[in-house]
Amino acid sequence: MHKKTAYHILYVPSELSAEWLLVAARRYWQAFRPIVLSAPDLLALLPARAELSITLIARRDFAAALLEDVRKRAPRARLDPLVYDSYHELQMTLDGRAALRQPFGVPE
Repeated sequence: MHKKTAYHILYVPSELSAEWLLVAARRYWQAFRPIVLSAPDLLALLPARAELSITLIARRDFAAALLEDVRKRAPRARLDPLVYDSYHELQMTLDGRAALRQPFGVPE
């Protein structure tokens, strides 16, 4: 994910409580201002040929199915899956990314 993309999506599925976005991803969102989506069908609203990077948040119990669904809906997107069992663990990762100015966990 070294190349800048036209759209950076932070996908927070509806299966997760509000804390996953409002607590865990707050600093990350403030730093990078990604488009926040909560349903994969909303990906269809973006231009078909647009370069997409999707930071996808999931718990282990549904991560595989969610990744498969997003891959089908946005096959050209660069996926950045973050799979955690608690929003506290996720917050440590996202806060670290925000502090390092690394939206995808690696320097661009």
